[in-house]
Amino acid sequence: MSYDFDQSPDLRSVYATKWTAYPEDVLPMWIADMDFRSAQPIIDALTERVQFGTFGYTMDYPPLREILVERMQSLYGWAIQPHWIVFIPGIVTTMNMITQALTKAGDGVLMQTPIYPPFLHMPAHNGCFAQCVDLTLTPAADNTYTFTTDFDAFERAITQQTRLFYLCNPHNPGGMVYTRAELERFAQISLQHNLTILADEIHSDLILDGQHTPIASLAPEVEQRTLTLIAPSKTYNLAGLACSIAIIPNDETRKAVTQQVWGTGLHVNLLGLVAADAAYRHAGSWLTATLDYLRGNRDLMVEYLAERAPSIRLTRPQGTYMSYLDLSALPLPAEQSASQFLEQVGRVALNPGDSFVGTMAQRPLDRFVRLNFACPRFRLRAGLERIVHAVESLPVTSG
Repeated sequence: MSYDFDQSPDLRSVYATKWTAYPEDVLPMWIADMDFRSAQPIIDALTERVQFGTFGYTMDYPPLREILVERMQSLYGWAIQPHWIVFIPGIVTTMNMITQALTKAGDGVLMQTPIYPPFLHMPAHNGCFAQCVDLTLTPAADNTYTFTTDFDAFERAITQQTRLFYLCNPHNPGGMVYTRAELERFAQISLQHNLTILADEIHSDLILDGQHTPIASLAPEVEQRTLTLIAPSKTYNLAGLACSIAIIPNDETRKAVTQQVWGTGLHVNLLGLVAADAAYRHAGSWLTATLDYLRGNRDLMVEYLAERAPSIRLTRPQGTYMSYLDLSALPLPAEQSASQFLEQVGRVALNPGDSFVGTMAQRPLDRFVRLNFACPRFRLRAGLERIVHAVESLPVTSG
């Protein structure tokens, strides 16, 4: 089956947040959802369920448990049990509830920055504090770079108050897919210091290069200390349906989290469950085609900026459909962040780089931006042209 990702529906007409947050002349390339239509089998399953005509409470969905068990085994050789699965209304909501369930006031939560912005705020929302360790910016080929972990610094950041480690893999916004060796080091340090690992693996199906490894699959003792969060939302463009999955092998931990979830009165959207089941069962060919298209977009982005704006450095993500652009070599106006400059001069909206560190990291990142390239290729070219236009408006510096 062929798929046409060069077409896109009018997302502004359905009040999509990505398209309504900025004026109409600003091209949005920020929030992490796609401009593509979801796979037809998902649309068909939703249509069939809507036509059934009843929408009462649905607290469990056994077929989805079944396909998730099969999927973890076939993709990763990870044998999970159906009762380990907890259906949750969203990963950010659930990370907050897990933090509430597994910590007490004054505990520390370890994370690496830059990081997905809600990570930065969840500890304080739950009476804890964030313990941020800066990733190391490491040059790669041509105009690209990556982030690497200084494991000595990572371990030094752990204190007697540290209880949780928020792991983001694949990493947002860096796009790294951690290797098995890196994950083993994270696991070894976490076990040694009695930390619980809260693994956000929402982008684990969006692998452009390499192989994703769930950290919980490394060993039974790691499995028992890990809560793994996944979802079809980013992969199949279903974020608005509010359906995610927690895999919690430890019985005591699962009971505590389940009680916390039920205590809030939240539950998964019925149509989200239907869509998730259809996605995992029937949308494999769509995902394969999507990943091929995203690789093409990524490579176009890297090559275009290398040729037209070589002063911009960027990540060449192994996973996700986001790149983190470094504009710090450019003579940007002192009073503007990189995102403000690109919006005002280029009329293109990207996520502000400093939103991924807040005030907690050791270095400011207001000269960075995150770019979402999950869009038709003509739109990506238009966005890149706007970025280059803005860069070319800057004064030429000598040396």
